[in-house]
Amino acid sequence: MKPFQKSITYLMAVATILVSGVLYFSSCTHDNELLVSNGPKIERGDLKLNFPADTKLTYDKTHGNVGWGTAYLGGLSTLTGRFNSFGMTTFNFDESNADGINFEAWVWINSVNTSEPGRDGGCLQTTFGTTTSMTTETANVAILKSKSVELSTTDKGYNVKCDFTFHGVTKEITGKLMYDGETTTGSGATLKTVYGFSFDFQFLAQTDFGIVSTNIADKIDIKCNAIFRQVP
Repeated sequence: MKPFQKSITYLMAVATILVSGVLYFSSCTHDNELLVSNGPKIERGDLKLNFPADTKLTYDKTHGNVGWGTAYLGGLSTLTGRFNSFGMTTFNFDESNADGINFEAWVWINSVNTSEPGRDGGCLQTTFGTTTSMTTETANVAILKSKSVELSTTDKGYNVKCDFTFHGVTKEITGKLMYDGETTTGSGATLKTVYGFSFDFQFLAQTDFGIVSTNIADKIDIKCNAIFRQVP
């Protein structure tokens, strides 16, 4: 081989080694890069509500709801209904600050309603351990009171631990509070800002609260909707 050809061959070999080294180094350093999460970007606003301390803010029971669902006879199709008598004792909300969120709410258990008279006036009263004549007796009042709140890391909701009192027994449950948004109604003197919230949780009626009826399953699903109206 001529000297010139040997030089070209040598240079090509050196270049190949250098390129291989760069590629190897690049692949090694890539393994050590900080991976960026592709999870949801959660943005929260600055809404603050204080009920009943804020006299311009009212609880709109007419457009609220406390619904329930459970498997009929413990394992068949879902039996659903609502409670007609319910209320909000306090509701404080700070959209970006979990420490500023707390609430207390109640229902009268004998106000259970499924729009079927054959159930509502008879077997469901027995199932829930109450009677139509009760009002504020322990057996007729269920109370939900928040204990601690955490900002959800997967959505814009709030994970809430509550004390749930039912038939005189208090157990801790965990539920999900959602701020569903706001809009305005009316104009001029009738202008109001309307805020919507929802709260879902479950409890074990038989295991934790001593309900003995076989008409329902142990697990009861509760879905609550609350509306507040605020004048300027």
